[in-house]
Amino acid sequence: MEKFIVTQTRINQARRKFLKQSLVIASSVGISACGESSTSNPVNILPPTTGSNDTPGALSQTDTPLNIVVIGAGMSGLVAGYELLRAGHQVTILEARNRVGGRVHTLQDPFKNGQFAEAGASRIPSDHNLTLAYIDHFELSIDPFYAKTNNYFNLQNNVSSVISAEEYLNQPPWPGSVNRSDFYKIRGGMANLPLALSSSLSDNIVYASPVESIQQSDDNVVIYTNNNEQYLADRVLCTVPLPVLNKITFTPPLSDEKTLASNGGYDYTDSTRLYTQFSERFWLADNLNGWGNTNWPEEVWQPTWDNGESTGIMQSYLRNSSATEIDLFDKAQQVENVHSRWQHVFPQLEDYIINNHIHSWQKEPWTGSAYASPTNTQNAALSSHIEVAEGRVHFAGEHASQFHGWIQGAIESGNRAAAEIHNLTNN
Repeated sequence: MEKFIVTQTRINQARRKFLKQSLVIASSVGISACGESSTSNPVNILPPTTGSNDTPGALSQTDTPLNIVVIGAGMSGLVAGYELLRAGHQVTILEARNRVGGRVHTLQDPFKNGQFAEAGASRIPSDHNLTLAYIDHFELSIDPFYAKTNNYFNLQNNVSSVISAEEYLNQPPWPGSVNRSDFYKIRGGMANLPLALSSSLSDNIVYASPVESIQQSDDNVVIYTNNNEQYLADRVLCTVPLPVLNKITFTPPLSDEKTLASNGGYDYTDSTRLYTQFSERFWLADNLNGWGNTNWPEEVWQPTWDNGESTGIMQSYLRNSSATEIDLFDKAQQVENVHSRWQHVFPQLEDYIINNHIHSWQKEPWTGSAYASPTNTQNAALSSHIEVAEGRVHFAGEHASQFHGWIQGAIESGNRAAAEIHNLTNN
């Protein structure tokens, strides 16, 4: 499991007051705008010094603690478990993997020189107030996501052009979004946020414990894992993604709507990323920054553009049909597919390759795909049913929010579910 340092940065009182009152963080507050010389190498995580007693999901102290089992140590499960534990409930989190974070996953291997890249969640818009508030709560530092210097490239039909950083940053990456200049990342890796949460839940998380079945009665819920462990709970919070929800047997069965959604009736977006680490950032000689777009389509990022190392990682971020198509190839073919495109911009790239790495969410057994992206018809028919509790079993996750594909959605749904459970006995 990756371990990262939590930077203990003192944040001024005006920012805290603003966060508590409005939970809206503008792009101008508390941003460390690091240039090429800044350092963001991840090392061992330290227990966070909580900067604020309040969080967006803070609950009142309970007089009647419940025994709660949370299934999944992704962001929604961690946030819900954190808030319920702080309110005085008994919490156990069962995680199928040997790490926390779910689709917030910072990769160190196989990269050299302390460099890293994100397999999943990578960027945070300035209007995602819940995400930024929890980052503030754990006194993590944030930096600009997009490179501030040199030129971006735009490759269309194998013809490359350049775009100045100023022009590129002052445009949104898609209609309706904030401008690229208003996207941020967590210094040292996005995994610092789930690791900060898990450090407060270290005695409450059970790893390598996939849940096989959930049996509920009028009085309690019994959870069975595939390593023959049993857990008795008053309430269960299930946060597993819909594509793998059908790996759990529910007694009584789930509603028809949830069953349909978990059996392919609620679309997800595939996502594959190919990472290449280079011995030198040779693109700087051409006044490029290693970032750009192609019409395959793909986004090309250089995730550690600001850490001051001479080596660099460029990654191809592929979604939807591009990801599905490249997953049909073996690794050598995948690398060739991406590099043959990049060579129209960087003809010398083969001279500097250290290693290549590929991550595909749809190939991960406990994820099944990258994030929920239902059609309008699916959303109208099923979305209102996905978050609804069934008996003693409650549900959360980015799929159970309106912020599909974002940490914000996972946090929002985790807060909602935690309050839903807490309020059963605390109204």
